[in-house]
Amino acid sequence: MHRPTVLVLLLSLLALRAFAQDSVTIGSHRAPSVQALPTRSPIHIDGRLDEPEWSQAVPATRFTQTDPQEGLPATESTEVRVLVSSNAIYIGARLFDRDPSGIRAPLARRDEEVQSDQLEILIDAYHDHLSAVSFRINPAGAIRDAILGSASQGGSDDVSWDPVWDYTARVDSLGWTAELRIPLSQLHYTSQDNATWGIQFHRTIFRKGEQDYFAFTPKRESAGVNRYGHLTGLGRVESQRQLEILPYATARAEFTHPPSGDPFRDGSDMFGSAGVDLKYGITSDITLNATVNPDFGQVEVDPAVVNLSAFETFFPEKRPFFVEGADVFRFGGIRAFNSFGFPRFFFSRRIGRQPQGFVTDPQATFVDQPNQTSIRAAAKLSGRTSSGWSLGFLDAVTAAEDARFVAGGGVRHTSAVEPLTNYLVSRVRKDLLDGNLTVGLIGTAVNRSMDDPSLKDLLRSQAYLGGFDFNYSWNHRNWSLDGAIATSQVEGSPGAILRTQLSSARYYQRPDAKSFSVDPTRTSLGGHAFQVSLARNAGVHWLSSVVYQETSPGFEANDLGFETSADRRAFSTALIYQENTPGKLFRNFSIYPFTNHTWDFDGDLLFGSFGMISTITLKNFWSLFLRGDLAPPAYDNQLTRGGPIARSPASRDLSAQVATDSRWTTQASASVYHYRDAGGSKQTQYNFDLSFHPAAAARISIGPAITETRQSAQYVQTVTDPAGASTFGARYVFGRLDQTEVSLITRLNWTFTPRLSLQLFLQPLISTGDYSHFKELKAPRTFGFVEYGKDRGSITPVAAGDSVSPGDGGSPFSIGFQDFNFRSLRANAVLRWEWRPGSTLFLVWQQSRENVAGVGDFKLRRDLNALFDAKGDNILAVKVTYWFGL
Repeated sequence: MHRPTVLVLLLSLLALRAFAQDSVTIGSHRAPSVQALPTRSPIHIDGRLDEPEWSQAVPATRFTQTDPQEGLPATESTEVRVLVSSNAIYIGARLFDRDPSGIRAPLARRDEEVQSDQLEILIDAYHDHLSAVSFRINPAGAIRDAILGSASQGGSDDVSWDPVWDYTARVDSLGWTAELRIPLSQLHYTSQDNATWGIQFHRTIFRKGEQDYFAFTPKRESAGVNRYGHLTGLGRVESQRQLEILPYATARAEFTHPPSGDPFRDGSDMFGSAGVDLKYGITSDITLNATVNPDFGQVEVDPAVVNLSAFETFFPEKRPFFVEGADVFRFGGIRAFNSFGFPRFFFSRRIGRQPQGFVTDPQATFVDQPNQTSIRAAAKLSGRTSSGWSLGFLDAVTAAEDARFVAGGGVRHTSAVEPLTNYLVSRVRKDLLDGNLTVGLIGTAVNRSMDDPSLKDLLRSQAYLGGFDFNYSWNHRNWSLDGAIATSQVEGSPGAILRTQLSSARYYQRPDAKSFSVDPTRTSLGGHAFQVSLARNAGVHWLSSVVYQETSPGFEANDLGFETSADRRAFSTALIYQENTPGKLFRNFSIYPFTNHTWDFDGDLLFGSFGMISTITLKNFWSLFLRGDLAPPAYDNQLTRGGPIARSPASRDLSAQVATDSRWTTQASASVYHYRDAGGSKQTQYNFDLSFHPAAAARISIGPAITETRQSAQYVQTVTDPAGASTFGARYVFGRLDQTEVSLITRLNWTFTPRLSLQLFLQPLISTGDYSHFKELKAPRTFGFVEYGKDRGSITPVAAGDSVSPGDGGSPFSIGFQDFNFRSLRANAVLRWEWRPGSTLFLVWQQSRENVAGVGDFKLRRDLNALFDAKGDNILAVKVTYWFGL
């Protein structure tokens, strides 16, 4: 048995002993109730609460603090009343405040997280104790609406959900009021007589750092939808048939700097487009979303990155059609305080991605290649039935794309770069045992029309994935057992499957691998992925989790998912001690030891670490974060990028962060991270974040970051040479990389009214890399190297890089010029005006500029001048939508 495994078992026994001494006795949970008053009279949404129905309704008045004094009554009185009509729910709230001048009420754009007083209404319309929607409003009328993410699936709130509802808030001498009208057509529920829904009211008093709840749950217990109060008196809630049609039209101008003589672009190109989104409520709990020729021009650009690894950079989905309702399709979520990454089985950015093919004609002089694949149509069916079934079905068709190019004396040609493709994902979950057990299935399929021979060896023709997952809770959801298992199968030509075997996710070509080997005749590849987690999610002091995960070498999810590595077995533990009762120095704190260990399927330890995290909130609401990790020597099966396994040296890292009082309108945080290993690599990173309000309607956040890295063995290339017998007939060449990177992410949100806002994103980035000390791996399973010109052979600078004579009888070879200076500026501005409920006008400006050089060293003034001297490409776009609701 591995030593880390023995240590983990000992830690688990100690944790169980601690749990026995830290048991929480929870009696029967009695949830509070509020009764809705039926009304047939019109309610004018003006924030005055002067209709007679408001005074007749019985209010919810008992609110309890979770912060700063857990369990004590709220310091200010709150009254929330509910009315119900045949087609809407009305919420009227009087939030008393003895110091109205202290109410924090900045304007903010829709769905922006804002530091202010606010009221949040959370509704569990299915009354399944699992799902809910949120409506939040602050005293200035700034709103946020969201579908709550499933805690058991590891989901986050879906703020892209933008239901059409009416709201008003106002401040007066007694405090402030909020009045909301939520159409039943915007909610999902099951029609029934004498309906009862789950309800929660959450009030924030910002200047006091106070959080008040209608249905109070102590911090030592697991809070969530299952602990909401009850909304009664609804009577017969009829099914509302919902039909929403959202056509759009867009115009776009691109001002770029194409090469002289480019026949495809003149630098001032105009484009127009139109499409439509449709949402139809088949029943009150099943909805069909469809889109034809969708446009995503108003979405914020991805930040610039410099990626020197063999793995793809992950960027989150931002397109509203795919973000809304994404929690329905989430698979394999576990509740754990520490775990390794696990493949994403559905990653919607694969749909409409940048074409994967490219022009290969060596005589091509000008190329016009699409930046993204057109989505011809997509449809999504989602919802939840009265019997506890959650359903999700998505199908999308993307067009075949061609690149145009000029070659051979100015003759125009086309080359296929992406085939016609159909993407399908189907998800189903069933809730059992009053929501304490959820079981589910997922299936995905990608089918490509491989009519063009040039794409057959590039892309897989078919990819299928199927999986089963479960989430089980007991003891009022304080304990959980979660797991998932999935299998994949990809098919294609021998060339396409060979590319799959050689990819950085698995490296079947490794000459010393025992569990697999390359087979160039294969036309399919399959594998499995599995994970299970046991966690204690709540307790007076002690929390913990234990996780096992594995991904077989042949598992492949990247056609419609996201996966960076296979061939691994991982074991993670965490043991947390927390104190939530304020003391003389701390408001709360936690200490968090953990372990992480990973092996490949050959049994080699790839990573082992022992770490400790501590989080502290001081009495003055400042917070501290400390972390340290120690990792003993292990093995690295990816360092040589398909070559033999190497050794990874022992390492350690430390990080710390301090953040100012969370109640301040101006907030700042600073962090530092330092890493060092026994092989000479090191990294230091400094981050600073500042957020402030120069005016009540404006919020600016600035986040500079500086990273200095020395990588003692940065992979450069592989050279085939029979003289390299000790490394299986190849030389694995590395260099020392000294890299400096400086970036500054700035965001400005200016809200003129709750329906009119301006959002600006700006990111300058400078990254420089200086390569030196070129060398080759001495022998497998080591971290030893032979440096050219020092230990053996010679290295001579030439015009295109370096010429290497290895000095052991092998053939000379060259190393291309590696040093780089990458300078980038990305900017994005969006003016958003909701000119009528559900209908929006977008004005968009995007700019990108880049400058690349091969100097290698970092000089801020020189690199900034080079960046701003670079020509910028600008995009201007106008998009208008019109909402029809029937």
